[in-house]
Amino acid sequence: MKLEGDYLFNGPREEVWAMVRDPEVLASCLPGTQSLKQISPNEYEGGIYVRIGPVSGSFAGRLTVSNEVPPESCTLTVEGKGAAGFAKGVGNVFLEAQAPDKTLLKYTGEFNIGGKLAAIGQRLIESVGKSMINKGFETLDKTLQARMAGKTPN
Repeated sequence: MKLEGDYLFNGPREEVWAMVRDPEVLASCLPGTQSLKQISPNEYEGGIYVRIGPVSGSFAGRLTVSNEVPPESCTLTVEGKGAAGFAKGVGNVFLEAQAPDKTLLKYTGEFNIGGKLAAIGQRLIESVGKSMINKGFETLDKTLQARMAGKTPN
């Protein structure tokens, strides 16, 4: 299954990059996140609760960040499993400065699912996935705005 999209952040690219690489910020922005712990500079372990149609459950997994070109791009590899099934995916994230205070994030990725989740249907899974991603970006943008408002000019 493929996912792709974009989101326009109200802040400079370097600030968006810093937030995307901050596990505490990510944990607070990803819907359903129960935990997220950095286990090495580029690896995280955590848990998330997901509800897609009639199937719901907690998933434990690992996120690996690779191919980093700060503050421009990176590759994210995710693996998770729970009682409702499993998911594996790889995605690429690109940050493009649009103006001094705007950053366009573009993402593309592919993922595979199995177990009870696979029986739900691709369209519903894609819809819920995009909704979760957009909610996460909206929350991340609000956090970015709060951080920017708190910064004092030099």
